[in-house]
Amino acid sequence: MNAIYRWSGYLHLFILMLVIPFQILAQANDTIILGQGYHPGVTVSTSSQTAESPAENTLNEAGFLPNLNKASRFLSQATLGYNYEEIVAVTDMGIEDWIDSQYTIIQTDTLLKNVRALVQTYRDSTKNPEANGTNRQWKYAWWDYHMSNQDHLRQRIALALSEILVISEKSSFGGNPYALADYYDIFLRHAFGNYRDILNDVTLHASMGVYLTYLNNPKTDTSTNRFPDENYAREIMQLFTLGLYELNNDGTRKLDSLDQFISTYDNTDIAEFAKVFTGFSWADRDDFGKRARKDTSYIPDMIMFDSWHEPGPKYLLNGFVVPDRNPVDGLADVQDALDNLFEHPNVGPFICKLLIQRLVTSNPPADYVDRVATVFNDNGQGVRGDMKSIIKAILLDPYANDCEAIDNFDFGMLREPFVRYMQINKAFDASTISGVYRNDMQTVETLVEQSPLFSPSVFNFFQADYQPLGPINDANLVAPEFQITDAQTIAGYINAVYEWIVRDNIADEYDLFGGEDDAGYADERSFIDLGDETVYTDDNELHILLDRLNLILAQGRLSDLTENTIIETLKEFPNNTAEQQEDRVRLAIYLVVSAPEYLINR
Repeated sequence: MNAIYRWSGYLHLFILMLVIPFQILAQANDTIILGQGYHPGVTVSTSSQTAESPAENTLNEAGFLPNLNKASRFLSQATLGYNYEEIVAVTDMGIEDWIDSQYTIIQTDTLLKNVRALVQTYRDSTKNPEANGTNRQWKYAWWDYHMSNQDHLRQRIALALSEILVISEKSSFGGNPYALADYYDIFLRHAFGNYRDILNDVTLHASMGVYLTYLNNPKTDTSTNRFPDENYAREIMQLFTLGLYELNNDGTRKLDSLDQFISTYDNTDIAEFAKVFTGFSWADRDDFGKRARKDTSYIPDMIMFDSWHEPGPKYLLNGFVVPDRNPVDGLADVQDALDNLFEHPNVGPFICKLLIQRLVTSNPPADYVDRVATVFNDNGQGVRGDMKSIIKAILLDPYANDCEAIDNFDFGMLREPFVRYMQINKAFDASTISGVYRNDMQTVETLVEQSPLFSPSVFNFFQADYQPLGPINDANLVAPEFQITDAQTIAGYINAVYEWIVRDNIADEYDLFGGEDDAGYADERSFIDLGDETVYTDDNELHILLDRLNLILAQGRLSDLTENTIIETLKEFPNNTAEQQEDRVRLAIYLVVSAPEYLINR
């Protein structure tokens, strides 16, 4: 790729011109097509309509299968990445049928299973049966699962949940692959289950117990001025269930008689919940207060030592009282507390708005949140917290799908850097000879500061209400992902794309253990496939190449100006050999994923 290595300064200037202007002017529609969703003031009725197929479907978009661009747009919300063939599949079968087909995929693999296999390989190869795991095995296990399995929707929801109920390898267990993999498996396992079960498994998991410091959290001892640790009690309310202020079902904040926000809890509530989360310790220990016995101690749920659990009643939210159990039953107290939180009216709007932000748009309107939260509260069959129904409510909502939403200035979101990376791998069919994948993810972590379970704190990589200074703040909007978007990460992303695409180094494959022969895992190195793109590198066919990349990567949103600028840039490079043809394609991808129309997912 010598031609690309000789890029001149004007090309780098071009990249900066593409990256900096994030605001894209929308072109006004001059044609209204009945049946594609825009029909103000028009109503429809018919004698043959049903609840499943109302007459309204003749004018809204529900009566149409998606076109390629709409299918690509939907997949950008519902997956971590997809290729052209998957766009066609959604176009042919329809969005809801695709979701239903994803629900039927049985999960036969887990991250913990993958970690166990990698650790065993490590032990066998080093002839050290007692060798502990390392976080490289966690990263390899995560990457191999997500590149090898077809449960795309489950993977997308799991990542979103992992950014709400946060632990991080930047912690005391950061090098333990069991702690990270088994915790992440909660989200893969319950992505299509119930949010109450997610709360339960997160609360009982040793990784969360260590991360938020309530493992080996003892009951009150006034003689030594010892009181229960309040860390988890605070965060389970603030971050995992309720938020700071009482909410209407549409996610807007309630006001008191003085027009002030109403806090959902106070310090007394935190202290009462802290009493509940006492008495937990390692499942493989007979005594309370011990350290982990071994690196696999993180796998089984924590167990309750009732003699170290706070006795007596606990006064929780909305007048609920955990009874004074005699004998003490700590696990029963925990279940009562989780029920009290789960049943709180804030949970639906709070969690649903966070999920909408992770999947669709940073600033969902109140009526969108209300529709989804209503489904959280009751899926239509009397079930609260049903994830399948919540996911459908988010992804099938007219606001997420309608064409006119694209023109709303407050619709959309900055793509998370790690999701961009996944999309590049998926779009161009990254594969290995053996079908086994390695990726330490060092490049993406170093240059864009994001990868699964790598956040700097329990508050995730970015906060849901983050407002960058300037037009977004002035309009009272939020843009969470911009909290990790600065001069360093913008330049880092450009350099990372250069590494992944131009230098053809899409993944970071390293030794699993010291001294491993590089040739032994040569068949686990990833390469992207550009065969479908290199046939369109002649000057008179570059518009076809750009249209294809526009569809797969940017859902057809690249402006004519951006496309034509990229085409003219490509023409500056030779196209005589197979290597030069591939160079043109790599450069085209590099420029597309640097364009603002790609970076802002609308």
